[in-house]
Amino acid sequence: MAGARPGRRSLVDVHIDDLLAAARETEIEALPALAVDLAALLLAESLEHRTHDDRQNAERMAAMMRDPDGKRLTVSLFDQVFRAHAPARIADQLDHLIGRSGVPHYFAGWERVAMGIGAVAGRFLPGVVVPAIISRVRAETSGMILPSEENQLADHLDRRRRDGVRMNINYLGEAILGEEEAATRLGKYLDLLARPDIEYISVKISSIFSQIDHVAAEATLETLKDRLRVLYRTAEAFTFTADDGTVRKKFVNLDMEAYGDLHLTFDAFTQTLDLEEFRDFTAGIVLQAYLPDSFPLQQELTDWAVGRVASGGAPIKLRIVKGANLATELADASWHGWPQAPYATKGEVDSNFTRMVRYASRPDHAVAVRVGIGSHNLFDVAHALLLRAHHGTDEHVEIEMLEGMVNHQARAVQDVAGSMLLYAPIVEEKDFRSAIAYLIRRLDENTEEENFLHDLFGMVPGDPAFVRQADRFLAATALEAPTGPRRSQDRRSESFGFDPSAAFANVQATRVLRSGYFFAMFLPDSAQAPTAEAATGGGSGVSISAANAEVMWCAYAWPASYGNSGKRAFFVNQAGDVLASRNNTSRYNGTTTLPAGTAAVLATVGTPTMASTLAANA
Repeated sequence: MAGARPGRRSLVDVHIDDLLAAARETEIEALPALAVDLAALLLAESLEHRTHDDRQNAERMAAMMRDPDGKRLTVSLFDQVFRAHAPARIADQLDHLIGRSGVPHYFAGWERVAMGIGAVAGRFLPGVVVPAIISRVRAETSGMILPSEENQLADHLDRRRRDGVRMNINYLGEAILGEEEAATRLGKYLDLLARPDIEYISVKISSIFSQIDHVAAEATLETLKDRLRVLYRTAEAFTFTADDGTVRKKFVNLDMEAYGDLHLTFDAFTQTLDLEEFRDFTAGIVLQAYLPDSFPLQQELTDWAVGRVASGGAPIKLRIVKGANLATELADASWHGWPQAPYATKGEVDSNFTRMVRYASRPDHAVAVRVGIGSHNLFDVAHALLLRAHHGTDEHVEIEMLEGMVNHQARAVQDVAGSMLLYAPIVEEKDFRSAIAYLIRRLDENTEEENFLHDLFGMVPGDPAFVRQADRFLAATALEAPTGPRRSQDRRSESFGFDPSAAFANVQATRVLRSGYFFAMFLPDSAQAPTAEAATGGGSGVSISAANAEVMWCAYAWPASYGNSGKRAFFVNQAGDVLASRNNTSRYNGTTTLPAGTAAVLATVGTPTMASTLAANA
């Protein structure tokens, strides 16, 4: 049986094997209850075999859970301090944050002292102090983000291989802004595939093509397929030899990113593998359960793969994760005024994850779509292990976790599952700052209150945290989350018009307040002098020349609160002149200092009018 331990077996081992055996005869709907029991055994096993380092890391994470102010400061340190490049800038921001919030309480005593001294010393010797701090941060995070330098990476891969752990390598770097950078990154991927000690890599479409354009979707798709062909051909050209002598072609996994690229990534993957040259080639793709679109796409992918295998083609692989870009998706939806693409609740995400895992574990599906279950939630992991035992699909369903994240838990699961694939980001020293976003996402995942990892670091079987997480898991498995896009816009059935009054109708004291700025419009009177609107808008009681107003108007915008909502002031007129001023002399500000209707024109002898020459055009 997969998962039975060699040698002497503990009572926990026996109970685990009994649960896996019982799963074969248990109805699918009853497996979640068994999963709670199995999760308790996995947790007990992981705690029993923790190393000293495991205990230290768990204690630190548990302390951070109890120190929300410390967590916020830690996020600020990563987000604001370590992204910068200039040592003086880093030292200044570090001093500011420590001075404002203090050193996080969950730091060890000596770390609190060192951080405080570093913040002060950095003001005087930034070139000495800051590199030492960055080096320390990289060393502290090296378990989660591996150094890509040859000797260090080779040593780590060798250790993992001796542990029986397979590795999925994800190269991190700066965002790709141009085609030269895309070509460089593609070359990095090809170099990884050529290494004899690397079997498996993950790739994002945004890292191999810099000009993704959904308006030019077909052209974008063709370019992506060209780039994937290069990757797949290289993967076919090199092989990986496992310790048991098995020789396999290299594996390329296509990661999923923003919701906007979901269908483009899906189409690039399936259409490239549809080419005759890749008929016998196996590759993988990721779907994120926090998107209600993912289950219908999984069904479509499975139907396609079943047909591919039935016609003599190779199976594919699907990695199922819950999703790690929620903050970005929420910001994107808020910015555009759209419904958020992911589910609105954590329970719905977990429900969809369960549904996708159940669907993937079925024998008629798993034979064409091997599946990787990407989760550290022991209830999800236990459920997946029971599902594959129930269906007899052990060889097609694999557990995947993150490198450096709760290592003792990964070891316990590996002992039961029989294998483990770790998702391992790597980064060059010069690009370490670009890995900060990855660290922040992981920190968010660990510390969100509803998430399993939030409670894990101090959890023991049966305690309140365990019961709370078990209840959430059972509730999610009983929930039927809706599927399909949460956005229903159809531009083919829409009519568009421009109604400025909808945005600027609320005129108060001749001005409109929008997004931290005041706006005021002027029309000419018979002498071409600028005339503001009536106090509550419109021209009632205002002397305007209809003839002049047909050919002349202007408007100003200035900050409602100088220095807070903005600093610059702006001007536009009927000729299309758009001017911006630093506003550091007049300092137009709110309702105290307002621009006159002729503020933008050149000072002349006599009374300036709207027909006077603009200062910028003189």
